[in-house]
Amino acid sequence: MSDRPTDPQLAAAVEMIRRESRRRFLIRSGMGAAALALGPGFLAACGGGSSGGGSDGAAAGDGDSKLTISNWDAYIDEDADGNVSGSGTTIGDFKKDTGIKVTYNKDFNDNDEYFNKIYSPVLGKGKRIAADITVPTYWMAARLVGLDWLEELPLADIPNHKNMVESYVDQPWDQGAKFNMPWQAGISGIAWNPKLTGGDLSSINDLFDPKLKGKVTFLTEMRDSVGLTMFGQGNDPADASLETVNEALDKLKEETDNGQILKFTGNEYLRSLENGDVAACVAWSGDIAQLDPDLGIQFAIPDEGGMQWYDTMTVPKGAANVPAAAEWMNFVYDPENAARITEFVQYISPVKGVQEALEAKGGDAAALAKNTLIFPDEDTLSRVVTFGELSAEDEIEIQKRFNDITG
Repeated sequence: MSDRPTDPQLAAAVEMIRRESRRRFLIRSGMGAAALALGPGFLAACGGGSSGGGSDGAAAGDGDSKLTISNWDAYIDEDADGNVSGSGTTIGDFKKDTGIKVTYNKDFNDNDEYFNKIYSPVLGKGKRIAADITVPTYWMAARLVGLDWLEELPLADIPNHKNMVESYVDQPWDQGAKFNMPWQAGISGIAWNPKLTGGDLSSINDLFDPKLKGKVTFLTEMRDSVGLTMFGQGNDPADASLETVNEALDKLKEETDNGQILKFTGNEYLRSLENGDVAACVAWSGDIAQLDPDLGIQFAIPDEGGMQWYDTMTVPKGAANVPAAAEWMNFVYDPENAARITEFVQYISPVKGVQEALEAKGGDAAALAKNTLIFPDEDTLSRVVTFGELSAEDEIEIQKRFNDITG
């Protein structure tokens, strides 16, 4: 929709965001192949949920008996009945060990949507959102730091902060990781159902095959959808320019207008893959690993290349339960607890010792420790990049055009 509003905070924040682009975070700051191989390499719910409410006053709370977390879908371990807080789960054990009551919302579906519906209208007015921890992608976390909308973490109460993979500790936007603790990292590529595509896919351009018309989805994460499309056009998203990005946007608009692309989605693309409404899509690596293997859904980094990113835990300004948030962050940065999460979500962990913990468990867990999508080797990392740096003016223009295309 061409009249989709631009958030009033965007123009002020975007210059800082672009200075700390994925390329700067993951390459210039040293998070290259070696760092990711050790352990680790954008997204907001359709509003609602307890994370959406605001309250007057932005002074940090001091609650320590309850905790509200706003996170992405399929991003934490569950019991056999799909309960995130059942016996033997990370949340279940955390509640048992600490006595802290946890409300866990799977309501973070898209970074920009969450910013426009939750962060900006609530934090931007000096009010408190209901979530004590939110998990934006790193570039959104950088925006929040720049806007002074996050609490500084009480690191004295988070001794396991020392277990953070070093390459995350001194990002230019948060020296010492005082405002964020990475949750998981991942790779963006393509996923497909061979029963519906008639075989395997290998190129991002396979999603534009007319035989898949109306059965393809892309992501509302601009850097993923545009970046992969750029690869398919022979352009490098790590060295993006206004010209090459617009070339990709031209392609996405064409394929949207002609019905090839069914829609742009956040996490909900998983349901469409499962029920067969979608044959192929742009997808996140760990999401596909969690699907029932009997479905036969496949994932691959396209021949041309893939994108990489990470999501990170933050405490919004004025959060009511900062001590409880600190206890949670400390708990999930214990290598054994982090390994349990990794075993379920199958994304790249930012916690040192996870690979060794999985190896020690043996069996399927040890097999995961050899999975190059979870613990990327040099070859895997040579095939993925982070989105390049653009000027503030170009960033605003591109994001608005992408929003118009995705509706």
